[in-house]
Parts: sequence; C-alpha cells; structure tokens
Amino acid sequence: MQGSDGGRVYDWLRYHGQYNAQDLAVVDLETGRKWTYGQFDDRATRLASGLRNEHGVRRGDRVAVLAHNSSDIFECLFACWKLGAIFTPLNWRLAPPEIGHLVKHAAPKVILYDKEFASLVSQVDAGKIARDPTGGGGAYEQLIEAHAPDVIMSGAGLDDIHSILYTSGTTGRPKGVMYTHRMSFYTVVQSALHADLNRTSRTLTFSPLFHTAGLNAGALSLFHHGGTLYVMKRWDAAKALAYFVDPEMGLTHVNGVPTTYIMMSELPEFAQAKFPTINFFGVGSAPISMDLLETWEKKGAALAQSYGMTEAFGVSLTPPHRAAAMIGSAGYPMMHIDVRIADESGGEAVRGQVGEIQVKGPGVTPGYWAEPELTQKAFIDGWLKTGDLAYMEESGALFIVDRLKDMFISGGENVYPSEIENVIAAFDEVSQIAVIETPDTKWGEVGLALILLRDGAHLEKDQVLARCRERLAAYKVPKHVVFVSELPMSAQGKILKKELRLEYANFNGAS
Repeated sequence: MQGSDGGRVYDWLRYHGQYNAQDLAVVDLETGRKWTYGQFDDRATRLASGLRNEHGVRRGDRVAVLAHNSSDIFECLFACWKLGAIFTPLNWRLAPPEIGHLVKHAAPKVILYDKEFASLVSQVDAGKIARDPTGGGGAYEQLIEAHAPDVIMSGAGLDDIHSILYTSGTTGRPKGVMYTHRMSFYTVVQSALHADLNRTSRTLTFSPLFHTAGLNAGALSLFHHGGTLYVMKRWDAAKALAYFVDPEMGLTHVNGVPTTYIMMSELPEFAQAKFPTINFFGVGSAPISMDLLETWEKKGAALAQSYGMTEAFGVSLTPPHRAAAMIGSAGYPMMHIDVRIADESGGEAVRGQVGEIQVKGPGVTPGYWAEPELTQKAFIDGWLKTGDLAYMEESGALFIVDRLKDMFISGGENVYPSEIENVIAAFDEVSQIAVIETPDTKWGEVGLALILLRDGAHLEKDQVLARCRERLAAYKVPKHVVFVSELPMSAQGKILKKELRLEYANFNGAS
C-alpha cells in the first residue's frame, strides 16, 4: 500500500508552526505541560529525526506505542507522518499474551513505552524508547533534545497508510485497521463541516488514544484546523465534569461514550452543573438509552448522537442544532460517505426496514493489516459490511437497532437487546444494563438481563419484568433478571458482552 502517489499529503503541524506559531496547540492535563504550535511542530520534527537517525525508521516501518494518554502520543503520530512511517498504538489494558500477539502481528521497527510497561516489552524484537509519564526526562525526551528538526515531509500519498488501529476485540481477536491519509483528511473535513470546528475550537480527549474515539473524536481534527486540545491521562468522571464547567478552560467541543455521560450524571455536582462554553456534546461508540439522552437534554446539553467504527470513523451524526429534536437518532449520513441498509438477501432495504449498515467512500478503511482474507470478507461490491443493524427513515435519519452479533432469535422472532436495555435503563435505580441471550428448551433462546444498580438503590425483579411487559412484546421480555456488582467494560467504555456470554454460558436460571 505504501508508495501510491494518490495526491500529495501536507504537514499540518508545519503549517500551523509557521503561520500560527504562538497559538496553543495542546495541553497535557496530567503533567501541566503545554505547547504552542511552533513548539509542538519543533518537538515532533526532532522526534522524527531521532527515530530516523538512531532507530533507522523509514517509510512504511511501524512505530508501536504502549503508553497512557499524553501529548507525547500525538508527537509520535506526527513524527511518523513526517517520516512516512506507520503509527501503531497498542492497548495497554490487554493481557501480556494478547499484547504479544499484536506486537508480532505489527512487527514494529521501534516501540515507545511507559516505564511501567517495561516488562511487557522486554522481549520485543524492536528498538525501545522508554518514556517518563511525568514528562521529566527519560530516553524519549533525550531523543528529542539530541536531534535537530531537519525532517521535511515529502513523498507521501493520500492512499499511503499512516496508522494501524487495532479493534477492541469485543467480538473476536483484534484486527489491525489500516488508516490512510485520505481517510484522515476526510475525517477532519467531516468534523469541521458537521461539528463547526475551527481555529478557536477547544476540545478534551479522555478516551484511550489507542482507540479511534480517543484519537479521532475531535482530537486529530483540532490539529488540522489549528484549535487547542486538552489531553487527560485517563478517564475520571469528577475531573471531566469539572473541566466541562470551567469557563477559563473554555471547552467548545466534547465527545464521549454513553458510560462517560452516565458516570458524570451520577455525580452530586451534576445537579448544579452548567456548561457556559460548550456548543457540541457528542456521543457514540455504543447504544445509548433515551433516559440518558433526556437527562442531559434537561441540562441544556443535547447529546448529538453519531455512528461510526474503527473501520469508518465518520458515518452519521445528529446536527448539533437539531440534537434536541432528534433524540434517539444517530443522525444523517455525513456528506462524503455512502450509506445503505442491506436486507437479508443483500439488496437494499426499504425505508423503515431493519438491515445491516453498509458504507462506502473515501473515509472507509482499505482493509486489515496483513489480513487479506479478512479484508475480502469484510466487503461486498466495494461496500464495507459493518455488522450493525439499523433502519433509515424517509428523511434519511439513521436509527441504530443493535449489533448483528448481539441479536438473538426467540421462538422464531428477532430480538434486539438494545431495545430491552432502553426500557430497563429508564429506571432511576439502574446505572448500567446488559441483555444477552441464554439457551432455553422451549424458545431456543431467551433474554438474560444483567443489571448494575446505582449506589444505595434497590429494585425488585418483578418491577423490572412488569415494566418490560408493559412496553415490549411478550417474546422480547427477558426471562431472567440478575443484579450484578459490576459489568466488564472495554477501555472505550463498552460493556463486553463476549465476556458476559462466557461467564453465563452455563446459566441455569438461578441468581
């Protein structure tokens, strides 16, 4: 894939480093370090020089990163861009054997890592650069200080790969999604068009930067448009809410997943919270309940729902100025992407009919790194098969129903767990809810509702089932209800139903 001319790629940091050098580019909230565009471009260019001179990194080489969120991650990303190398962030929450698999799969030339992960990378056959998370020094800072900013980006084409992002693996082994410069360019164009991003925009990223939500949800776009990015090391609901309401920080755009908004809404401080500067509240990555949408809308913060995935980050978005009126919708398809709903026969479904979302366009991945067979299976006639179920209204608005793999069949009827979860989430006592299927001798499969209550709350099974019977068809009502002390979560805030299915594989109806 490397070497395609496909249109020239420009150096975003170099541009702003020359023409907007004194503008604030990034603030690392963990260390307090902040860099103007002039400083940020200088550091990224020096890092590129160090990677080239000391580690032999060249065009097409992978540079892996195993580190917590920081401004350094973006320096590494842009250093790779300048060299034509491939930025490859790894999920540090995985078990050592899983990380080992990703490293073997990506075969990096060099790996940048936080000191706490030294044991995980000790056996990696690659150059190693230790990073001090406090920003106080270490091999990473020494590499930057020791080299001149003498790398000039040239020769990269829009169809060249600049990053590999591994999927979360919630439904199987992680896959390495290839990101091209063309994909990222259209991502930032979409962001500016649909979320009103510009040079005065300020946003906060707290999702892990090895995930598309952390890397692309406003973050990467800010650097193209010359805005300011604030980086949290890790998610903390109380800190995030404090940043949201801080007029001096002046955030204009925020993005999260349903779990992050749930956790903030459960804080005592939320009752008095006001958001004087934020004009865009984005939410995506997982199904969201009507109850949560209404909770934030009452605060004057209408959550603009979106739909996307690692393979195609920007698919649909609720226009911010219409978010309150479109609660429950994932919005309209964005401008530079084709979206269709495919029926079971593979043809295009009629409006209002549930089917699989399929997408095509310049913002869609060309496939999976070193996985030609998986790539071939993922596409049909040029359309990426997302594995997500939805329907489209006559207006073109998209309504997500569920993951295709989460749907189950009870008594011959399709059951979509997210529909049941939406009903149960309306209880004030419920913090989080997951519905999975479990075998049943009569119906084949039935629903098992796993409920995490808010602290100090009490709820009876009969109350849950009574509400479900009032609002759902009989075949959709879960047969079993279990109250749990926790639900397994991915780094992106998604409930890991794969783990729940394993945990409850031998469930016999007892609780």
